[in-house]
Amino acid sequence: MKVLYFAQAGEAAGCREEHWEIRSPLTLDEFWREAVSRHPRLTRFRDQCRVASGMSYLLAGERIEPQQETAVIPPVSGG
Repeated sequence: MKVLYFAQAGEAAGCREEHWEIRSPLTLDEFWREAVSRHPRLTRFRDQCRVASGMSYLLAGERIEPQQETAVIPPVSGG
């Protein structure tokens, strides 16, 4: 699974992109457990960030397929 980290999430993870060897679908909670286990500094962003996969934001209980590109997206502000 290709995982992208944007803005502050990338800073907390220490990378902007990585690949996970995942063989079965993950729920949103399972995704976050894996992300935080790899990058503990992401813990503080869990309640602030959205996770997108397959061109849409995920909701609790939805599954992420291993072949889908997945992104951790912090809140953004614009003007």
